[in-house]
Amino acid sequence: MRTNKTYASSVRLLESPQAFIMSAFFAVVLGTSLVEFNEILFPPKITSLNFWALLPVYYGAFSTWFGTVTLSQGRRFPDTYLSKIWLTLMIMVLVSYLALMFFASRAVDSLLSYMWGWIALFVAYWTNYYFRYLDLHLPEPLRLCAIFSLFALTNAVAYSVWALAFSPVPEAANWVFVFIAFAILVSFRQLLRVRHAWQPIPNEQP
Repeated sequence: MRTNKTYASSVRLLESPQAFIMSAFFAVVLGTSLVEFNEILFPPKITSLNFWALLPVYYGAFSTWFGTVTLSQGRRFPDTYLSKIWLTLMIMVLVSYLALMFFASRAVDSLLSYMWGWIALFVAYWTNYYFRYLDLHLPEPLRLCAIFSLFALTNAVAYSVWALAFSPVPEAANWVFVFIAFAILVSFRQLLRVRHAWQPIPNEQP
């Protein structure tokens, strides 16, 4: 049974109301956070745990935005409830990054919230991909995201058990957990870039 998908006339995906809100939110979040954390980032305090906790957060936020722009260029905005849901979920991805920035800036004091912040981020990613798949019927990295979600969950659970049952966690171990989180996020974004590409929507007119 063939279904017809309607599009907002002459409205491109990046021109949709949700995409505009997402762009504005992204600019405000990153702009204010760079000012807030300037003592850590400019010049970089490479011996600070906070710096290395913040680094993957900024990498993920910027790569997410640039990836979204690249994949969305020239696409029409599907005028559906599902499209509004997955674009709103993209905003929730940015909210997760904002929370991670806050937790990363306090990583020296406690990593517990930081570790679970990655779980919230991957949940937001996966649900965004899922609703986008339901809406556009295009290949989405659901399996890839699920695998890296499990990696992040394992890292968070391991740190939580150590922190709650065998507190305090040695400083060297904190560095190890931060670098594992770093590796998980960077690997995910790189594999996403290599493997994932949207295909044209069938019968979509330019």
